[in-house]
Amino acid sequence: LARPHDAMNRVKEVERINRREVETQLASNTRGDAGSWDVSKSWHATYSDSAYVYVGGLPYELSEGDVATVMAQWGDIVDVNMPRDKGTGKPKGFAFICYEDQRSTVLAVDNFNGAKLLGRTVRCDHCRDFREEQAKDPDAIPDHVARKLSEKELEQRKREIVERNAELKAHAAEKEQRFAEARGTATTAGEREEAAVRASLLGDKERAANAKRRTHIEEVLSRRKAGAQAELALEARKKAEWEERKRQRDADEAAGRRDRDADKRSGREHFAPPPPPPPRRGGGADAVEGGGGGSAAAFDRMMSGGGGERKKKRKKERGAGLFKQAPQAEAPAEPAGGGAAPAERKRMGEESMSVDETNAMREQLGLKPLRS
Repeated sequence: LARPHDAMNRVKEVERINRREVETQLASNTRGDAGSWDVSKSWHATYSDSAYVYVGGLPYELSEGDVATVMAQWGDIVDVNMPRDKGTGKPKGFAFICYEDQRSTVLAVDNFNGAKLLGRTVRCDHCRDFREEQAKDPDAIPDHVARKLSEKELEQRKREIVERNAELKAHAAEKEQRFAEARGTATTAGEREEAAVRASLLGDKERAANAKRRTHIEEVLSRRKAGAQAELALEARKKAEWEERKRQRDADEAAGRRDRDADKRSGREHFAPPPPPPPRRGGGADAVEGGGGGSAAAFDRMMSGGGGERKKKRKKERGAGLFKQAPQAEAPAEPAGGGAAPAERKRMGEESMSVDETNAMREQLGLKPLRS
């Protein structure tokens, strides 16, 4: 432990550094303007990576909760490490305080260093490299250490590590309890048991909800998977049917080509009946005289007996008057030989069709002949 005058010298040294820094940063310039405080240029910036402060000269009757209560006026405290004597369990008079915000360490050092607490001068300074002892793994002893120990010594070292881990765990629990009592957040054994039961119930409910959620998700996924498989099967069936129709169509076309080739080689023509012409549209005489309606007009005359124009002419004559008589058709000249008159034939270039030609075509199509 440091002697009292050494501790006082350190307190005065911190005060001297703070006083000199204030005089340097807040000194007036040549125009009389006061300077501004810049913490980045302060000696505190050297310890900006540590949120721990060292507090020495504490009265021995103070506990961790008392120290946390005193030091909490400069910021929220997250850890108090107060070493105690292993034999008596009494505090050694110093502690390491960790603040939630590192800037609180600057306030604590500037304001609490040199203060009086229960008649004793307290020293407060930054702590750069404080690390609380952590639990160790007994099976992770380094090889260079294990090679130097016998099996008995190695087992003894592992037992010591296990015992030290238990001590650290108990010390951490005790410190947490004292820290909670100082903050007013300590709980009794009954409250802790009730909290454990509540946590267990909430855990059971959460596990049941998660199981139900997983079951629902699995059902939805299975339905979607079944639907997707059905769609794939339907698509495969449609594709197979289409390929079968295409194969059959290709086979029919190939058979037709083979038949036509065989007919050509044997000298026969493959006869296919011509398709029927489309139905006639438009007027009689105008459709016959049109450029593209000749075949339609001929087919219409064949089916109706070629008397379409004659019927229209009769209707027109009846509309002109009752007393008008139709002109007498000239009798055809008898042949010189005295035989029967030859059948009327269509001359080249004419679009009209005789009754004989119409009956001949109707006979080819399997229709009854027209009455003469």
